[in-house]
Formats: sequence, structure tokens, C-alpha cells
Amino acid sequence: METFFLLADAGSMKLDAHAQWMLWIGIAVYMAVLLLIGFWSSRRINDMKDFLVAGRRLPLWMATATLLATWFGAGSSMGVAATVYESGLRGVIADPFGASLSLLLAGIFIVGLLRKCNCMTVTDIISHRFGKSAGIYASLWMLPVYIGWIAAQVLGMGTILNVLTGISVFKGTLLGAVIVLFYTVGGGMWAVTLTDVLQVGLLVIGLLIIMPFAIHQSGGVAAVAERLQAGDLSLGWGTPGSFNDYTYYIGTWIIMGLGCMVGQDLIQRSLASRDEKVAISSSVFSGFLYLMIGVIPITIGFTARFILGSGIDSNQVMPRMAITILGNLHPLLMTLFLAALISAIMSSADSSLLAGASLLVRNIIEPLFPSKSGERMLLRTRVITIVLLIFSTTLAFLSDSIYSLMINCWTSQLVVVFLPVILALYAPRTSKSCVWTVMVVSTAVWLFYTFVNVCGTNMPFSELLNSELFEYAQTCGAVYGFLSGIVCYVFIALGEKLTARVSGEYVEKD
Repeated sequence: METFFLLADAGSMKLDAHAQWMLWIGIAVYMAVLLLIGFWSSRRINDMKDFLVAGRRLPLWMATATLLATWFGAGSSMGVAATVYESGLRGVIADPFGASLSLLLAGIFIVGLLRKCNCMTVTDIISHRFGKSAGIYASLWMLPVYIGWIAAQVLGMGTILNVLTGISVFKGTLLGAVIVLFYTVGGGMWAVTLTDVLQVGLLVIGLLIIMPFAIHQSGGVAAVAERLQAGDLSLGWGTPGSFNDYTYYIGTWIIMGLGCMVGQDLIQRSLASRDEKVAISSSVFSGFLYLMIGVIPITIGFTARFILGSGIDSNQVMPRMAITILGNLHPLLMTLFLAALISAIMSSADSSLLAGASLLVRNIIEPLFPSKSGERMLLRTRVITIVLLIFSTTLAFLSDSIYSLMINCWTSQLVVVFLPVILALYAPRTSKSCVWTVMVVSTAVWLFYTFVNVCGTNMPFSELLNSELFEYAQTCGAVYGFLSGIVCYVFIALGEKLTARVSGEYVEKD
């Protein structure tokens, strides 16, 4: 059988010249299609409503496809495979398990109500209920989420191109970032949705191609299960430890399981849906589909232990598995799989880029520097999109781990945004002062705990960002901050209710 790759040395794999040319041609065609979609979509963008929520015209199948594509990115494919390879299932509780849970819960409790409110961003509801200042505060804390998420995606892009083609991670990252920028700035949410439909199709095909071969080369499902340790397949507590160990475990579930429920990328697709019924159904359907597809990179991560052995860079597990398995078949299969991975990354990167720009322009810049011109607002959004991508790409070069970069960036949504959104939707009597206290106390507890537990390490920032200590401290701090916000709300709400009763101002609802 002809082999289409060569092992250059113990630390790197590289495709031969014929396979590389085919890959580059495939990449070029794929990129050209994305750019054409962006150019065509830009002709349908007339105002901010078109740019941010695609004119609110997405049917069920498109809304489901774009949600699924948004969630499945570099962290969900390469990051999950890498983490399972090293740590087993317990290492990927947050994604895909917590992430799937967030889609289901959002569909049941949040997206339908937000769609009825005719908002364009998730923090619009905070601004409407508790004032512009509260909306600005919440939006500011959401920006790191999308900056970190974009950084994880472009880092994944650079890693794939480096392993498969030999191009440097720096150049590969820049190439992917530029392509995402062009079609997102041009076509907004409509371009993102159309490309997501293409990308999710390629993604499913690519993963389904590699998984059966990975299982076969590992000896079959029974052989893989037999060779794994019991702890590898467990989602439980693990070995009993300190109180903080249990807190960390809870945090791995709720940071994404609850925090992602109020993610702008999720909400933006729900707000772009044709009506609230489509918004609810698409979120629930995508939650189930995401969990099903998430099993594939988990399987690839486990089989990589037996096919690749130990001692490789975990971030390279997915592309190395593609070379090892598909390189012996045909370069066309390799090209298809590469397109699938690139699709997964770009679909998350463009969604996060649009989400971050939407929040920054609509909920921070516009309240502070209002503009009555729709064209000026649209121009502002496109300029901010460029700035965000440049900043995120810079951050990507400071991080070594795709998965940790992805997970760490979601913390602020749980701590700062989740409770105000829930209170705005389900607790109409909540006062502005109550919400402000909840947000400030939650933020303070989270940051204080994280700072106290990481200060004194004398690590450079780039090392600290990737350290287990930082992830552990931030996760535990997020749980304590979130719980302190709930306690604050209960005490303040009870106090306000009691005060109103005493003063005779409180009137029970019928």
C-alpha cells in the first residue's frame, strides 16, 4: 500500500510533497468558498439588525446547524482529544458534557424568553431591566470570554497547519485569522450562518471517516475498553481529597453547564431565529447532537494512546491521528479531514468574533457614545471586529494549551452574567441595587480567591496562564463567587420585601 507521509524525526510528522500539494489545493479551494460566501452575504447587510441577528429569519435547520457548528471548535475537537489522551473522561467534564447541558438548559429556560424580548445581545435584557451601567459592567466581563475563545480557535488552526504541512504555528494562525476576519466583517451573522451550515457538514463527515479506522487499528471497541483504566471512563468525584477538590469538580460542571447558557454566541443564534419556538427547539436539538458528536473526539483521544504511544505533544493528537490513519489510505481523505477540522475551528472563531464585537459596540460603546446613524454603528462594529481579532491572535501566542485556554475563558459568564440574566427574566421585583450588589460581590470573591491562591508563584504570565494552579484557583474561585452572589440575592431580596411590608408599600400579586 502506498504511504503518503514520512516520519521526519521523533518529534514531528510531515506529509510527502504530493499529499502536501493536494492539501494546499484543498485548503485554497475551501478558503475561496468561504470568502465568496462572505462577499455574497455582504450584499444583504443593510443595518445592524441584518449584521447582528441575520434579520431574524433563520429556520429551524439553519439555527440548529449554526449552534452546533459554533459549539464544536478547536477545544471540542483537538482540545478534547488531547485532554482525554492525557487525563481520561474526568478531564473533559466541562466540554462536551457541561457544554451539552448548557444548550439543553438554555433551550428550556432562557432563549425563548429572550427571543420574545426582541433583544440583539444577551446583556440587552440587563440594560433594559437594571440600567445601562449594569449592562456595560456585565458586557465588559463577557469580552474576555470571546477574546479567549477566539484565541483558542486560531491557536488550533496554527497547530493543525504546522503538523500537517510544516508551516510555522505563527504563520498558520495568522492565515486562519485573516480568512475568518474577511468573511465575518463582510457578511456578519448571515455569512456566519451560511458558512456554519457548510462547516458542520464537513465536520461530521470528517470525524466519521477517522473514528472507525482509529477503533480498528486499536483492536476494536472491546480491546480499547479492556486496556483502559477504570478511572479513565469515570465522570465521578475521583479520589477523595480536600474540600476544594470537590469545589473544583463542581466548577468543572457549572462553569460551562450554567455559564454558557448566557453566552452571546448561543443567544445571538436564538435571537436570529425566526420565532421563539425555533429558538427553543434549535437549542435543545443541538444539545443532544453535540453530545453525540462529542463522543467521536473522546474515542480518538483514547485510541491515540495505543496508536501513537506516549510522549507526544497532546495538542497534536488529532492531526497526528489523521496522518497515521488516513495517510496510509489516500491524500483526498486527509484533505477532507483537514477541511473538517478547519471548519470546526472557523465556525467557532467567527461566532465568537461576532459575539464579542456585538457586545462591545451595542452594550458598551453605544451607551457611552451614542450614534443615531445606522451606517456609523455598522462601521463601528466592523472596525471593532478587526481590533478584537488582532488582540485575540496575540493572546493565542501566549498560550500552549487549547483546552485550558478555552475552559478558563468562560468563568466570568458564570460569575458576573448568569444571575443578572436569570433575575431579569424570572424575578421582576428585583431592584437595581440588589443586582449591582450581586454582581460586585460575586466578582470580588472570585478575583480575590484566585489572586490569593496564585500570588507568590513568581511565574511568568504565559506560564501562569497555562498552569494547573491557575485553572484550579480560578475554577474554585468561580464557584465561591457564584454562591456568594446567590446568598447576597437571597438576603437582599428578603430584606427589601420585609422593608416594603413594614412600610406598607408591598402589595402581593393576585
